[in-house]
Amino acid sequence: MSDSTNIVVEARVHAAPAETRKSPAALVAGQQSWEWAKLRKIALRQMDKFIDLVPLVLRNEDLTAVNRMRVTCRRLEEILDLIYVKPRPGHIKKLRRRLKLCRRTLGKLRNCDALLEVANNAIAAKPAESDAWQAMRQYLQPLRTQTAAVTLEKLGRVNLAMPYLRMKRDFTLSAQQRRSHARTNGAASHAATAVVYYGLARSLNSRWRQFADAVERSHHDPCEHVIHGMRIAAKRLRYLAEVMNKLHIAGSMEALNWLKSLQSTIGVWHDLEIMERMLRDILEHPKSFHVEQLTVAHIESLIRHNHETKKRSAAQFFQTTRKSRDYQQVKRWVSDVLTSHGAKAAHH
Repeated sequence: MSDSTNIVVEARVHAAPAETRKSPAALVAGQQSWEWAKLRKIALRQMDKFIDLVPLVLRNEDLTAVNRMRVTCRRLEEILDLIYVKPRPGHIKKLRRRLKLCRRTLGKLRNCDALLEVANNAIAAKPAESDAWQAMRQYLQPLRTQTAAVTLEKLGRVNLAMPYLRMKRDFTLSAQQRRSHARTNGAASHAATAVVYYGLARSLNSRWRQFADAVERSHHDPCEHVIHGMRIAAKRLRYLAEVMNKLHIAGSMEALNWLKSLQSTIGVWHDLEIMERMLRDILEHPKSFHVEQLTVAHIESLIRHNHETKKRSAAQFFQTTRKSRDYQQVKRWVSDVLTSHGAKAAHH
């Protein structure tokens, strides 16, 4: 096993009593804790944010809304995985399926927006290839319009109302339950806290393993699908770290700041990979793409420019992973959290 993944062997999640393996959502109202209440608040806020974004995306006026909805989907999926352990209730399974459907439905539209941003940034930088980037933007703008027409019609057919209302009902405490919560005894509160710690340790163990493995693969085979997998693994680890930071777990902010920076680097690299694939496809099958405004000379010029930019992004990523000081610090942080909070869950 690679050095990057040894951490998940050396710092296993401690075996915990059956009580700590319950879903927090399954605990009765009298067994609340500050940590559980915080998770509940985060979940409700993300769900409300997601619902608020639906009409904004459907109106197709704010070009940042698509990416924001996809990010909110992933954040919500992460918090739901913490709150509802398997086997999950039927309405949560349905909600998670529909969140994934929304995210995947918006994937092509998000790629169009990302490629337009690459073109706009290149034009703003005024490189030698400005004419070629102008032609590329002229091709992408109608493509984005066509993609939006199909995508938003599919999104409009996804029914999120009932799963949303069912989840809200899970988390809404009646006045009587809130009074009961205020009288919670210490043992019950400790049990609920243990559930949260156990869930965090279990998720962190899984997310770090996926991330460390993806980093290793990227160093050996930095192709597009490997970069895409690494990008997803970094997002999942980052969104989990966001929750841990809100629970005031020591070291979370430093890990989160590094993950944000790394995710930005990976995102640029990934978008350049998509751009290069599109350019090569256009070059090989020009009639299929209807790109009269893009000449062969334009495309070859853009591929060269894109390739150089991509090399810089890849080099930056390689410098900040595996043996870098920041990477090793985050690795030690994960080990410390798995040791301390996994043990805390087991001993509550």
